[in-house]
Amino acid sequence: MKRITTKALAARQAANAPRNILCLAIDRLNADFLGAYGNTWIETPAFDALAAESVLFDSYYATSLDLPTLYRAFWRGESPVNVRKDEKAPEAGEPDSLFRALKEQGYRTFVVSDSEEITLHDAVDSDYCDERYYLGAPAAQEPVEQVEETKFFRNFEALARFIAKLEDESELGESAPWFVWAHFSGWNNFWDWSLERRERYREYEEDPEPYAGTTPPYFPDVQKTLGPDVDLEQIELRQSVVEAYAGGISVFDETLEGFARLLDERGVLSKTLFVVTGVRGFGTGAPSALGVAPEGVEPAPFYAEEVRVPLLIRLPDKTGATLRLSGLCEPRDLFETLNSWPTFVQELADPEFWKIERSEISPFAGKWTLDEKPEASEHEDSETTPIEEFSDTPGQNLLSLLVDESGSARDCVRIAAIDADSEERALVVKEWILKKIPNSEDVAQLEHAPKTRKELFVLPDDRYCVNDVANRCLDIIEELEKKLR
Repeated sequence: MKRITTKALAARQAANAPRNILCLAIDRLNADFLGAYGNTWIETPAFDALAAESVLFDSYYATSLDLPTLYRAFWRGESPVNVRKDEKAPEAGEPDSLFRALKEQGYRTFVVSDSEEITLHDAVDSDYCDERYYLGAPAAQEPVEQVEETKFFRNFEALARFIAKLEDESELGESAPWFVWAHFSGWNNFWDWSLERRERYREYEEDPEPYAGTTPPYFPDVQKTLGPDVDLEQIELRQSVVEAYAGGISVFDETLEGFARLLDERGVLSKTLFVVTGVRGFGTGAPSALGVAPEGVEPAPFYAEEVRVPLLIRLPDKTGATLRLSGLCEPRDLFETLNSWPTFVQELADPEFWKIERSEISPFAGKWTLDEKPEASEHEDSETTPIEEFSDTPGQNLLSLLVDESGSARDCVRIAAIDADSEERALVVKEWILKKIPNSEDVAQLEHAPKTRKELFVLPDDRYCVNDVANRCLDIIEELEKKLR
């Protein structure tokens, strides 16, 4: 704790500085391909350097694979297991809008994206958004030769110019801090990096050639790469796609490096809360489907690699640098973190904040307080099991965990593949992932066949969800299923 306490002194000096917020959300960014998350065969020096200056979250899960539904969690703090995709969104100006909350705290608010779906999302609330900046669709129809021609480079370049414009306005007398949410479609819809970049991750000449297309591939029936019935062609197919995806990771990292350097040279990083996160992961066929399901195609069941995504939060003065937090968290927590930042930065400057004792912090995101114990659960005197005790936790300010590295924002993450009507759901707790997956039509037609089947995986050992232990842990499934419902 001494390291954080030292950082608190610097936080006091930064308390009165502009409190800008920049959130960079990259679609289909897989945590397992980044050095900061343990990858050793792809070099990601820019992301790793940024992670070393930030608080890094190891167990951050997307709660839906549907983009509009997921953004209602980011921007309205809604859980996908409680809302329906086609449900009429709340009217603009509702109090749970991130844009309204920040606007009312004196922020200029902006959305920057290469996705029209995000730029025009109804959760943005036009009355409280100063500008929606659409970056435009990709121009090239085949892999380009230079990094400067890639979608990643052009997006980062446009974002850098946009932020420079905001800083110029500040220097000319605009005193209001700004909030920019930048969404890049990443690997979701267009792969334009060079073939040479993809070839870098082809280890041996006899290995399959990397996937060369500009449309993300999709193979829903790739077999598991373990066991006696391994299909060699399936393994080679998976390898060729992963090599190409890795080439895109290196382009992303190289362009992120230039972007971060420009922010630093302009002095933006020293007065801005900088968040980098994945939106959805990428299926690499181990054991999920391979690639991205195109529009209109029903996707294969999802697994952890598609919902466990990276998240780092860099504070302006690097408070919390090098911290790795393993507690579970989700997009609703990011919503609350950004919503709380304008006032929470003052709490960071108060030495009393850093005196909170660990024993006084609820492990299930109860009250964060100096003098009071967490509020007792309304189920405390009932006969319910501990696993039922906390049915759902609203968004929590993740930066409160700076005072307790072993703490957690929540005791579970509930995931719905699309929304509240999804038959495919998952529950993530500290030691388990429980999944409910619709049975195939052939199985579902059998007499007495259940509509869904259950799969159970052990964390952290089986983070890819390969070894289903459901048949050996029926008691665990029974307890977890209560919470999943």
